[in-house]
Amino acid sequence: MQAATRPMTIAGRRIPTLREMGAWLVSEVHRTPRGLKIWYALLGVFLAVGGVAALISVPPGWEVMGTSPKFEWGLLIVAYVFFAIITSGLCLSASLGTVFGLERFLPFEKRHAVLALISLITAFLVIALELHYPIRMVFGAMLTPAPTSPMWWMGVFYGTYLVVLIIEVWTLFTNHPVIHKYACTSCAIVAVFAPTTLGAVFGVLAAKPFWYGIFTPIQMVCTALTAGLAILGIVFWAVDRFRLANHGTAKPIAMPSIRLLMAIALVIVSALLIRQMVDALASPQPGMREAAIALISGPLAIQFWGVRVVIGLVVPALLLAMPMTRTPWGLLGTSVTMLVGVFMDRLNFVEAGQIYPRTTQAGTVSYPYAAYTPSPVELGILLFALAFFALAYTLAERYLKMGEGDSHIFWPWPWIKPHHDHEHDGEDDHDHKADGAQVDPLKRLASATPAQEVAL
Repeated sequence: MQAATRPMTIAGRRIPTLREMGAWLVSEVHRTPRGLKIWYALLGVFLAVGGVAALISVPPGWEVMGTSPKFEWGLLIVAYVFFAIITSGLCLSASLGTVFGLERFLPFEKRHAVLALISLITAFLVIALELHYPIRMVFGAMLTPAPTSPMWWMGVFYGTYLVVLIIEVWTLFTNHPVIHKYACTSCAIVAVFAPTTLGAVFGVLAAKPFWYGIFTPIQMVCTALTAGLAILGIVFWAVDRFRLANHGTAKPIAMPSIRLLMAIALVIVSALLIRQMVDALASPQPGMREAAIALISGPLAIQFWGVRVVIGLVVPALLLAMPMTRTPWGLLGTSVTMLVGVFMDRLNFVEAGQIYPRTTQAGTVSYPYAAYTPSPVELGILLFALAFFALAYTLAERYLKMGEGDSHIFWPWPWIKPHHDHEHDGEDDHDHKADGAQVDPLKRLASATPAQEVAL
């Protein structure tokens, strides 16, 4: 009882008592808007349902997954890949501002780091439930390393990724600029290697012809960029809609930047998808053409054409192309459809690689196609992961200072123009204040016309 009322100090800082924390919690409940309370309640229900599914999947011997010897990798592998590549996509897009010094991408900084960290933690939670005993993998990777295995390198890079992201988020909210510069640059580098090794885990499996090949890691990196941009589009719509921190630059700067990158990403992933299907249809390798046919006209045709192509590629392209949809709500629609398309793309990829085994050693003798249906437990775990991701970011947005950070340029890239803090003599520059101080470049970009924005 004394611990609940007597104040304590740790490292010179006073720790609130239980009574004070209870009073703070009550005050937070009272001042929380009604809409946010409903959002918390909805996420709480999803977490409860998904938590039960997660607990059911833990005991050994309980056959609660939809996977089988025919389909050894199912929805949880897809969910892990989905959240893992979101992490890399966020870092790749934000590195344009934090590492390469492009001003229009600076608003991504704090939110991208927090989102990336939450996404990677979510991916680790999903794969932990899939593996049942992930601690053995950790000790096995450290005690018996296998440098020739892409899966070992995937664990190394994503483990390193987690540490670097924690450091980056820590330095974003503390005064450690030098460490932060190294962390930003390291994240940009690992954001390329991590999804590449993740793609290599699939790409080296010769027994699965649809996965095998050098283009699988490339496609994984490009899909990662697409997923990260879709998440950023949803977040910056919320920033503008609910007038969150830094909402003044969300609509004039962040949203046009995201739309520009989305257009580039859609062109790249569409070209890679066409190349993949054409190559599969023309391949003489047993199992390759059959996997493509399963996507085009077989049991996976509806989710391929209806979800991946129409919803995931055509609809976002139209929303980006039409002037009338270049609005915050148009960006939200583009982001949601792209995110659905990315998830379905990964699901199609995993299913098509297993639906027609090349030999009996590669799986089973199911003919003509193997069948897989996600179990309620797998769907519940996916729901848990989505709710955890949404709730964690909602709490971060509410209680952390998510305002825009400064430019963090570490390497002196030759195409980056130096920023001058003082007015040059004899220059007629309207971007400087009367007292000689330089106007914030983001404010200058926000007040520019479309033609001036392109020039800037």
